[in-house]
This record gives sequence, structure tokens and C-alpha cells, in this order.
Amino acid sequence: MNASRLSLLAPLLLATTAEAAPRHEVSAGLSTMFQMGTFRPSPNFMLVEVAGLRTVAEEGPLSALQFGGGLRVGWPSAQQQLPLEGFLRVQLGAKLGFWQPAGGLELGLTGFNQRLYTPVLPDNQLEPLEDETLGPAYGSFTMSPARFQVGRFQLSALQLHLGTGLKTPGSSVRVQLGLVSIGGWL
Repeated sequence: MNASRLSLLAPLLLATTAEAAPRHEVSAGLSTMFQMGTFRPSPNFMLVEVAGLRTVAEEGPLSALQFGGGLRVGWPSAQQQLPLEGFLRVQLGAKLGFWQPAGGLELGLTGFNQRLYTPVLPDNQLEPLEDETLGPAYGSFTMSPARFQVGRFQLSALQLHLGTGLKTPGSSVRVQLGLVSIGGWL
């Protein structure tokens, strides 16, 4: 590896080996989410989230790795749907002063799998076929580029989650935009 490539990697290596004390993060946030199926979209949901993350190590390279989970509740929701979602998350972050961007994977179970009625489809023959592709499990990639820590407080805005249902992967696209999340380190 030549010196120019090593000089580009040096800030990242320093950022991931910075001390990560304390190790427990608890946060609450507000986001919006919708899913697009083959023929029909879901309604736009407003979600309130409560989450917890734990840093794997206090210092060293594993201090950049976090895992945890949480719950989301949202509206509007159809009467037959449970407006609740539970998730597990693992993410890798960098610590560059007070800026702490992160990205990772999320797996969850959702009660927000519903589609809007579309009168364009002939005799509703395609809607039941599309509804068969829905399942409660989903997977998504998460990105938090605007994530900051000031003291023991964490603030994040404009988080992006892109995913799909796991019953028939690729049959729908799930897009969630985290508007704001506020938390703290314990």
C-alpha cells in the first residue's frame, strides 16, 4: 500500500479507535415511512421510535460497533393491523469529534404492511396476489450521516432506511426517513 492511500485511511483508523465511553445509548425519535409494492403504495406513516444501542467495546476497533433494538408505533393504520413494529439493529460508526455518522443493518417485524386501494386495477384481481407477497418481517440498510454527540447527549437528523420485506424479497421497497432523534448515553 503506498503512502497516499495510507494517509487517506489514517483518519478513519483514528476515528474508529477513539474511546467510546459510556457504552449504552437510549433515544427517541420521529420518522416517516412508506412502502411501494409492484402495483400499489402503502399510506405514509408517521412513526414514533424508542431505541437502545450498546457499544461492543469501550476502546479499540470494536468501539465503533453497536447493536440493539427498539419499538416503533405509528399512524394511520387499518383497524385489522397492529400499528407496532419491533426491530434489531447492528451498526458501525465513526467518531470524528462530536460528529458520529453511522450505518448498518436492521431486521424487524412490522404491523404496517398494508396497501392503498387502487380502482385502476381490473376487478381487484391483482391486489390479492400482491397482498400475498407481504409478510411481517423486513430487512433494511440504515444510514445516519447527520448524527452528533455533545457530552452525554446524541442528536440525529435525516436518517435513511432502505429495505424490503423478507417474505418475497424485492417485491416491495420500504423507505423510512428519520426526521429527528434525541438521546443520551448512560
